[in-house]
Amino acid sequence: MNSILLLWLVSIFFVILLIKLLNIKKNTVICFFIFMSIIIFVVNINTSIKAVIEGCKLCLNSIIPTLFPFSVICNLLIQYDGILLFSKILGPLFCKPLKLSKSCSFSLAASFLCGYPLGARYATDLYELKYINKQEYIRLLNIATNCGPIFIIGTIGYSFLNDLASGYLLLIANYLSVIIMALITKKNESINSRKTLIENKNNINFGIALKTSIENALNTSLTVCGFILIFSIIISILNNNSINIFLLGTIEITKGAKLISMSSFTYPIKLGLISFLCSFSGLCIILQSASFFSKHNISIAKYTLLKFIQGIISFLITFII
Repeated sequence: MNSILLLWLVSIFFVILLIKLLNIKKNTVICFFIFMSIIIFVVNINTSIKAVIEGCKLCLNSIIPTLFPFSVICNLLIQYDGILLFSKILGPLFCKPLKLSKSCSFSLAASFLCGYPLGARYATDLYELKYINKQEYIRLLNIATNCGPIFIIGTIGYSFLNDLASGYLLLIANYLSVIIMALITKKNESINSRKTLIENKNNINFGIALKTSIENALNTSLTVCGFILIFSIIISILNNNSINIFLLGTIEITKGAKLISMSSFTYPIKLGLISFLCSFSGLCIILQSASFFSKHNISIAKYTLLKFIQGIISFLITFII
């Protein structure tokens, strides 16, 4: 594992160094990697096709049935003053101790209940609707992007580990790591919302609201499914070439958690690594989240670093328990 990781780091270092020395343009590098991807896809055509089919099954059986209806409901809540309702009920309980404005409670609830990447989606909505400023938006992105309880308890605990108790342990570690990260990034500043939460007294046509909510939910669901299909191909090709399972997990969390659960690691190490992946999320989900916040010039490198730190915290909590 250490030798493979070292090889990856050395390779990345020399590639970056070569680009700097030759003064190669960014677009040229991207085009080169896209061209190489086409060649790799053609060479591994059977593996790629099977990966796409498996990815479609995952989207149809797991992603769309859970993500789409929840997105529709959340979008309707936003249009019918759900942010105001959540801020009144959950704001004093969750947001005040974490030095967040009350309006952030909506994004936190979406993240804790449904998981990636809806927390990032609704944090972005809060910022675009001017309920929070950019500094609080950046902080909220790292606090409100987490694995949902259904995935951790159901998929990992029940399906992968055949142990619901381990699923609950992973869920507790995941939530505790969020709280610790919130305390680490907490700053002594005013937590008043940029926009005063005022009840919308306009009569919103339910048909129009439902249509808008469905369109937004479809866009979100299709974006997530698109990322899953692309990374299914990447993981299948890498797995076909015997790359270390932990590195696969840092690319896509579901596949990585399944491989780790089937590995020969000791149980504490196995749970710790899975816990790390749940909090870190993996490259696939990081890019899903970035698809929402990158338009606002948020540093994906800083976001990834904080998610990595959260993963380490989650690993330590799980391992200690």
